[in-house]
Amino acid sequence: MKIKGILLFGTIFSLSLSAYGDGLISINKKAEYHDEELIASNIVKECNNLGYQFSSSTKKFLGKHGFASSLDPELNIQSDGYSLKLTILNAYSGRYFSGGHQKSVSIGAELYKNGELIDNFKTTRNSNGGLFYKFKSSCSVLERCVNTLGNDVAKWISRNHKI
Repeated sequence: MKIKGILLFGTIFSLSLSAYGDGLISINKKAEYHDEELIASNIVKECNNLGYQFSSSTKKFLGKHGFASSLDPELNIQSDGYSLKLTILNAYSGRYFSGGHQKSVSIGAELYKNGELIDNFKTTRNSNGGLFYKFKSSCSVLERCVNTLGNDVAKWISRNHKI
């Protein structure tokens, strides 16, 4: 009986995946910096999860908007189906005289279908650190920015594309 249950589950699972067809969006697992020389070296060295956070946040919010997606360590934009290439264009980490955060992240997203660029999107998010800003690290505030940017990318795809 267990084997039949496992086979039934496997069949249902594979059918549910095939129902997405080419609607599955493949996302680069880590959004790379467009040009590391534009980013302050302390951000590059200390905030090494920023690119991963942006990609996983985008995947999470795409799911909330009804899109199936996967994180791909070696994204191939020339492959069949949809590919989403995420890039961190710029990141800034400063402080106000009062000690408050002054952070900013700019991103780019390129949506490909069967290797052809069909649309792109760029935006920026800023943060002062929010409540209890004095107790937050610079990296955690930048990660909050890319988390919100992941939602922005998902909304952009949701509003503009039938996948």
